[in-house]
Amino acid sequence: MIALLETLKGYPPFSFLEDAAFALIERNAQIAYYPNHTVLIEPTFLFDKLFVIIKGMVEVNNDDELIDVYRTHDAFGGIELLKNQASLYQYKVTEELICYEINKEVFLKLCEANKAFKDYFFSSIVERLEMLKEKREYAAMSDLMMARVDKSILHNACVLASDMPIIDSLKKMEECNATSVIVKNPQGYGIVTDADLRYYILYQQSQELHRLSDIQSYPVISIEEGELLFNILLLMTERTIKHLPVLDKAGEVLGVLELIDLLSFFSNQSHLISAQMEKASTLEAVTDAAKRVEIMISALHAKGVKSRYIAKLVSEINKKMYLRLFEMIFPKSWHEKCTLILLGSEGRGEQILRTDQDNALIFEEGFLPDNIEEITQTFILTLDSIGFPRCSGNVMVINPQWRKSIDGYKNDIDSWIEGQTHEGFINMAILFDSVAIAGEKNLHTQLRGYLIEKMSGYQSVLTHFAKPIEHFESALGLFSQFVTGAKEHQNEIDIKKGALFALVHGVRALALEHAIEPTNTILRIKALNNIGFMNKEDASELIEAFEVINTLRLHSQLEKSAKGKKIDNYISIVEIGKLERDLLKEAIKSVHSFKKMISYHFHLSMVG
Repeated sequence: MIALLETLKGYPPFSFLEDAAFALIERNAQIAYYPNHTVLIEPTFLFDKLFVIIKGMVEVNNDDELIDVYRTHDAFGGIELLKNQASLYQYKVTEELICYEINKEVFLKLCEANKAFKDYFFSSIVERLEMLKEKREYAAMSDLMMARVDKSILHNACVLASDMPIIDSLKKMEECNATSVIVKNPQGYGIVTDADLRYYILYQQSQELHRLSDIQSYPVISIEEGELLFNILLLMTERTIKHLPVLDKAGEVLGVLELIDLLSFFSNQSHLISAQMEKASTLEAVTDAAKRVEIMISALHAKGVKSRYIAKLVSEINKKMYLRLFEMIFPKSWHEKCTLILLGSEGRGEQILRTDQDNALIFEEGFLPDNIEEITQTFILTLDSIGFPRCSGNVMVINPQWRKSIDGYKNDIDSWIEGQTHEGFINMAILFDSVAIAGEKNLHTQLRGYLIEKMSGYQSVLTHFAKPIEHFESALGLFSQFVTGAKEHQNEIDIKKGALFALVHGVRALALEHAIEPTNTILRIKALNNIGFMNKEDASELIEAFEVINTLRLHSQLEKSAKGKKIDNYISIVEIGKLERDLLKEAIKSVHSFKKMISYHFHLSMVG
């Protein structure tokens, strides 16, 4: 029994209890067995115990209507016990049941001694999501996501005048026990780090380097006190910064935040991976660094970091990877005559685990190299070796359709708009979600601007563009029950078809209509709120639904990856707890309401 109780500690509301409470449960709880079809509670009956399922399933019915389903680790009867009221429903065993039975007296003692435990039974879905974040395994999340920079984690800054001799500044650094110097200039601050000092040692005579102003990096990148540590990690990862001055509201230096201290808040390898990417001199080195990303993702997910923040970090690292691959694989003669773009979920910055490749090349008009086949094959084979599955729709640079001149793409856009075919609108959606990674990025800016301009005023075309949101049925059916797959996907829902696609594509259609520049779905939702199309409450609800769906999908994908299974978009509804199932239902309902709004807004009922 002790081992079984230990398992419960990871699930709310039992995750809120201390060891003394578990000792009380151990002394008093019973393990009971009920065969299939047993009716545990009838309507009007009083609960005299809390049921906690170890194995099996219990259905809750109101006459012939299925109200709810309880599975492993779920608890029921708590509200009735607290309110001392009779059951409104019938509770029936539909898979033979093994459960704990905690008698009413013990349960009420637990509630009296632990407010969080008691409040759980009265909480709303949103409140339970907040409680979930307070579980022990989520404790690091507070440090990770809510901690802000303050003086307590800063090193004293060694601030010196720009005209100070470099030799004298080295002595000051030693006195201050500093690893960098903040250089005070008449017009702001610069910084001197160990890299600048190495440059001084190598070139002091040949370049007549004497004063700090001769070797400083100016202007310095800095942040203000109170910034979120996670945002700082993104900045330091993106810019490859090891020393970051922190300024007060008046612009004066408070201290220096060093990367090694920041990383103490993050047990992942983001900086190591980023640094390896930038220093890599071979394709093998880039590949080795990229293969560490999944370890980082698992660590952040285990800490409870929201999927959208993980996606941001992964996106920044992947951008560095693609840039290094571009520099290594594509000839220098190409670099100013083409741009490498990412499309689909990569273009939106929403791909976390490697699900597929989506990439393309835009060439300057009149430039189409002879060795394009060889180069693009090398690029795709390298992504293969890193672990990126090939795109099932062949949206990759090895496909001539996705490696052409800018005018070739413009002609495609014209034909997509005029032809109004399903395939054309899919390609338009793919291109609209693109982002330039390397090369002559202005080519991409021109092309995407052309797409947005051509679509302005074409309300009828936008209607056809939005229509695909109706191609897939909701993952919730009658009485808000999950619609699961068959055969190999029994008890699983395809969350991409059943919810995620409708949310992403609906937001994409609105973004195209309103010429919104960002590709990321959450940024698009925020932009729709900012222009007044969507109120704050609706925008927040949609963002929360997006977060719940992606978090549960990522959890499922990580578990499948750990077991060596193929990563897909299916979520098992029997392997997640009741809290997660309730959250998922609410998220899918939010998406369903959003689909109705999109259908009304674009008059989709008028389109065959």
